Amino acid sequence: MPAGLIITYLIILGFLYLLGKNCWKPLFIIFNFLFQGALGAFGLYLFNLAISSCGWDYLIPLNPFNSVFTGFLGVPGLAALVALKYWVKI
Repeated sequence: MPAGLIITYLIILGFLYLLGKNCWKPLFIIFNFLFQGALGAFGLYLFNLAISSCGWDYLIPLNPFNSVFTGFLGVPGLAALVALKYWVKI
């Protein structure tokens, strides 16, 4: 193989490596966002299940905003949603 062809292959492999490295980070951020939203939805579902099994009528709506908010903030986010629902009285 000529030396120019080997250098060309190495340059192409380097570009593919850089392109792949730069493309995975946004995908990781998107998947992390979706995973946190799914965890938040599961947390809201468990909260609503626990509240309804106690006989209270104080359910938090299960929508994408509440799911992502609870997923990113965790238990404090759920507490903020409960306080907001109590304060606004929806």
